[in-house]
Amino acid sequence: MKAWARACTLVALVTLMGCGGGGGVTPKASFERYKASMADKDFEAVWKMLASTSKEFMEDRAKKFAEEAKKAEGPSRTALEDEAKLMRMSLEEMKKLDGKALFIGWYQMAAAAGPEEWEKISRAEFSREEIDGDKAKVYVKIDGKEETDDPMPLVREEGRWKIDLKP
Repeated sequence: MKAWARACTLVALVTLMGCGGGGGVTPKASFERYKASMADKDFEAVWKMLASTSKEFMEDRAKKFAEEAKKAEGPSRTALEDEAKLMRMSLEEMKKLDGKALFIGWYQMAAAAGPEEWEKISRAEFSREEIDGDKAKVYVKIDGKEETDDPMPLVREEGRWKIDLKP
């Protein structure tokens, strides 16, 4: 019986510490995980932090993007090939895109295109959070200045705060 109790305690501690599964047990914890993952360019981890509706949104975007890639000819094909290179993939890979690959590709492209802007993420500091039921907003400051205009939207799913990309 003691072994069972210890096992249950261990599971509870791991859950409370916010390990695995993406997101955090508080909006602030989710922001801190996001910030660390972005600084490390660990986009797989960031994907795991997305809300299910955000993943569905990315899947829909990927389908549209893949359809465009399949139909592209002439200058639009060249433009898509250039974009594919920035996303570290071929046009053929782009034709088979799923939401996760598109999301990671966009983040890789953003990191490569603007390193000075990317560094701002590592300097972002938690300012405050607003929680309204299963929705929250995290406000941040960069370089100790005023809060940014766009708070990070979060939704609670299965007890964890996940990033809500869907407008």
